[in-house]
This record gives sequence, C-alpha cells and structure tokens, in this order.
Amino acid sequence: MFDNAALGEGGGAWFGGAATDAGRGDRAGVPSDRARGRLILRGQLDEVGLDDLLGSLGSRGRTCVVEVRSVKRWGEIVLERGRVLRAHADGAPPDADVEATLAAIRGFSQAVFHVIALDERGSSPPPPRPALSETPPASLRLVMLEGDATEVALAAAVMNACSVYTRKWLGPKLASSIMQTAWTRTAASHPAMEAFRISADGLVTVAGVERARSAIPKAVATWVFSVFEAASMFHEARFQRYYVPEMLGGLMRLLDKGGWGEAFRIRDGGVR
Repeated sequence: MFDNAALGEGGGAWFGGAATDAGRGDRAGVPSDRARGRLILRGQLDEVGLDDLLGSLGSRGRTCVVEVRSVKRWGEIVLERGRVLRAHADGAPPDADVEATLAAIRGFSQAVFHVIALDERGSSPPPPRPALSETPPASLRLVMLEGDATEVALAAAVMNACSVYTRKWLGPKLASSIMQTAWTRTAASHPAMEAFRISADGLVTVAGVERARSAIPKAVATWVFSVFEAASMFHEARFQRYYVPEMLGGLMRLLDKGGWGEAFRIRDGGVR
C-alpha cells in the first residue's frame, strides 16, 4: 500500500523485526505469510480497537495479517478477502477457535498492532471518482512561523489539509495511526521530514524552518501519497491517490505557482 522502497528489503525489520518474526510465524503455523506482504499500518490497539480494525479491513474485503504485540504477549490474525481465516495468540489454548483467540487478544494490555497487506492491488478497475462537490472543504490551521517562511507554511497547510480529509472519512483514531505511520516511514528515507511534527489531534506544526525547506516538495508529497495509499485499505472510494489534487483544492494553484504542483499529481504509479 505504501511505496515499499521506504522500508527497504524485509521492511518489517525497520520496526525492530515486529513484522518479520519468522520464529513466531513458524510456531503459529503461518509460514512466511508476512514475508510476501507489506506493512501499511501500525498503531496502539487500545486507541483503534480490535473489533473496529477488523471490521474496517473486513468491509473492504482485504487479505492481510494483523500482528498484535504487548510487552509479554503476541497474537496474529490472518484475513482472507475480509474474513478472519485463522488466529493464534499467547494465552489461548492450542485448540481454541477463532472467537476464543480473538477474545484473548482483546485482553492484551498496551498492545501495538501492525497490518501487513497481502492482497494485490490494481487488478480491478478503480471506483468512480466522487463529484468535486462531495470533496469536503479543508478548514486549514496554518502554523505560525517567524520570518520569511511562506514555503514552509504552504507545505504545512498541505499536510493539514490531508489530515482534515483523512480524519473526516476515517475518524480521528484510525487517521492518527495512519498519518503517524506514514510520517515515520517517510522520515526514514527523507530525514528532513522530521522538521514537521503531527500532534495527537492531527495538527501539523514545524520544528525547524530551514530543515523543513529541504523536505519540500518531495518528502511532503511522499507522505501525502503514503497516507492516501494506506487509507484506501479502509475507504477505497475516497482515497485513490489520483484524488490528491482534488483534496488539496485551491492549494493546488499555490503549489503550481511555486513549481511544486507536479509532485502532487500522480502518473503511472506516482512518487518513486
């Protein structure tokens, strides 16, 4: 779902091995499912909720692995076309059925989840584009910057517009997890992205103007497309990546004027 090059080979290792723990997979009887997948989302299970997460994935008919880890416990849920196929968890009896295993995972304390997508995208035609009149207005909150920092303020406005849009269609908890995951992944390949910070309520601020300038436009565009690609797992009709210019609305005129517009228009797979 994301630009997988951001993770490099064996992307889960970038998260401390959480997504590619072969020993866990072998013990659970799920041989190398994750090895052929790609990490698209991570977050706090208490914030998103296991049932809401599985419901969102199920409603979109996704094939994926959801890995859940707390300090001492581990669990894994495999979905095929939106249906829970099997589940394994520490603390669940070896002969436990899926519902009993999910109940055990719900009892994990302070757990972190990772969603690894296994389904192949792009095999079916894209859904109809929503009418422009349906695109919600982006009520932007621009960061306050000292000195001549117009370019950085515009970049923050772009990110805030994406935040408003994502929160509108996915809700604050899921949107926050997606945006933070995209920020972490983007910063791994574009360190200047660390100059932009995303608060728990989705507001983007700037920690260093000079460094932020070097993140414009490539890193910012990569983050926006990463958010859209992950969000499409949960609301495909609203998060096709070629909708980004429509989401940005009037900001695209400013981006075009500054020479950045093409970075936010996707062609033949988008940002590389």
